[in-house]
Formats: sequence, structure tokens, C-alpha cells
Amino acid sequence: MKRKLFGIMSLFVALISLLSLNSCEEVIHFYTAEVTIIDNQGNLMSGFKVTTDVDVNDVHVVDREAYTDSTGVVSFEFKNEAIMKVVAEQENYSGEGLIVLEEDKNVKVTVVVYE
Repeated sequence: MKRKLFGIMSLFVALISLLSLNSCEEVIHFYTAEVTIIDNQGNLMSGFKVTTDVDVNDVHVVDREAYTDSTGVVSFEFKNEAIMKVVAEQENYSGEGLIVLEEDKNVKVTVVVYE
């Protein structure tokens, strides 16, 4: 009787171990931001150079640079959560904003540019 009980328990432990090892898949998270550029009257502004940066002394690789499309929007992708400054510039116009990235969310930010 003891051998049969030991065999059933061993099989049960082996089955639980196999099931738990199989379910250990790495989850991939995304961190994206969508920046919309408008002027002080609410008009969408295209062709603006938009940059992101973190003001720290350590080496960092979060700076990005892109230009807004015809709808005044630019998108960025990152690898981690972060709080970044975003700057929009074109000729005499400029504006600043703040991006707070969140795990698995597309963060939307609107930056108002002034002349």
C-alpha cells in the first residue's frame, strides 16, 4: 500500500512540476508614447521636430528624435518606464511637455507650441 501511495504522490509531483515549468513564458511589455503638437489656438502643427530626453548625469539611451506627420502626431517606443521631457521646435515656434511612460499603455501627450 505504501509503494502505491508513494508512486501516486511521485506522479502527482512530477505532473505539477511539468505544468508549472511549461507556463513560465517571458512576458514582453511595451512602453509607447504618442505626442500631438498644437498651437495656442488648438490647430494641429505638422513638420515639428520632437525630441525626448531625461535630465540625468548617468549614461542613458532614452533620447529620441522624430518629426510630426500631417496630423501633428509623432509616436515613440521605449524599453522601460520613464519620466521624460519632450521638446517641440520649428523655426520660431517651441514648446515643452512631460511624458510619464506606463507599462503596456500608449501614453498620449499634447504639447502646445508658442511663437
